[in-house]
Amino acid sequence: MSLKNSKRVKDRVLLLLAIKAPGKTVDLNHIYEKINRDCGATKQEIITALRELVSEGLARNVGGKWIVTEDGRKIAWEKLRYDPEMNMSYRLVLLARWYYPKIADAILPFLRGRPVSVVKVFSDEKDPIHKVKPIFSRYAKYRPKTYHRIEDKQTLMRYVDAHAIDYIPYVHTFHDKTHPTWLVIDVDAGEDLKKDPRGFELVKEITKITAEVLEDKYEIIPAVKFSGSRGFQIWCTFEKPLGPFDIYRDAVRQIQKDVEAELQKMYDELREKYGNIFDVPITTSDVAHADLRRRKILLDWSCLKPEGDVRAPFSMHWKTGLVSVPVKLNEILKFEAENAKVEEVVKRKEDLITTFKLTPNPPEKLLKSVKSGLFKFLS
Repeated sequence: MSLKNSKRVKDRVLLLLAIKAPGKTVDLNHIYEKINRDCGATKQEIITALRELVSEGLARNVGGKWIVTEDGRKIAWEKLRYDPEMNMSYRLVLLARWYYPKIADAILPFLRGRPVSVVKVFSDEKDPIHKVKPIFSRYAKYRPKTYHRIEDKQTLMRYVDAHAIDYIPYVHTFHDKTHPTWLVIDVDAGEDLKKDPRGFELVKEITKITAEVLEDKYEIIPAVKFSGSRGFQIWCTFEKPLGPFDIYRDAVRQIQKDVEAELQKMYDELREKYGNIFDVPITTSDVAHADLRRRKILLDWSCLKPEGDVRAPFSMHWKTGLVSVPVKLNEILKFEAENAKVEEVVKRKEDLITTFKLTPNPPEKLLKSVKSGLFKFLS
């Protein structure tokens, strides 16, 4: 084995040790199983790598098992967190382990008092370097059925220890399941638009226009965040509930019609700006028939149902490792994925918390429009 490949074995071992919970020791068989799977290293090569890590002060041997040192964890973070040759699920867990202790106070208000779905990531059996195996979990226990409940930082970090990196709370609380706490609009591009770089720019434009419609027509101050992948979400809450879940869904449908009415005035301008990448109408609220909206942008209401869940602000996205980060309305058009890296979010945490402050809004204007629209439909 070449010197370069030998170093890669040492890096892989270091990364594996670095994602373990503080104080967690690992035996040689476990290390061999994981590293051999990732790169075909022999047991002797792994033993050599462990000895080197110990001699460099990056790991320790404790009763025949190994544990990372603080220096080792620091080196793994600095050198390996974005290394494309390393195991992808390990890199995501390393990001989460560094990130969540620093922003627990930012995400916990969106998790407390309600069931939380979590996504745990593990190594893909066929391609552990480039893919992960996600485990979507709605319940902590199935008999009896018990929801995940995350009320404090200590509990959050126990979930991170178990490789849970993505946190997706229910839109309703434990105590009131009759309506959602939040109205959430997921702004998402159709499949063809996702393939074109201009599609993301169009999504940003539609997100901004949707938020402006809420402000200008309904006197609702929304909060906006990046999804962590390719879309955006618009959240708002009310002084009193709009009604049951179906009223919230109808509200999104009405907002989509209002948005499209604004877009109609801009079709020529948008064609000039983005070319012939979209169909008209540009937006839809039809969550079915994905094949018919490949060149449209969906204003999605599908989380607005009992046991509907939505990625929390400040949660990492399990596919990308990017954060579902709040975005100021006047900064949407210049937003880039780089802004959602964990390091950037931690750096701007206090400002971002203020950015996603949900102020209860008066519901009357929106409710009146929804009821008027339903009356026209029924008549």
